[in-house]
Amino acid sequence: MINWKFKENIEPVGTSNDFWYDLTLGGYIIPEKILADKNQIKIINETIKILQSFEEALTENDLLNEF
Repeated sequence: MINWKFKENIEPVGTSNDFWYDLTLGGYIIPEKILADKNQIKIINETIKILQSFEEALTENDLLNEF
């Protein structure tokens, strides 16, 4: 498990949809505003890009069906 380093005295993140939407498209979860460690911010942002690329590839190949 990663020992996430959060900034001090930050407000809780509000969410109205799901975690993935708020992290990627909704803009409610902004790693730079929440995390104190610049390396962890880099890891999160790179991971998001990788997962978005995977999601796009699944969609392009008709391998992702939303219910």
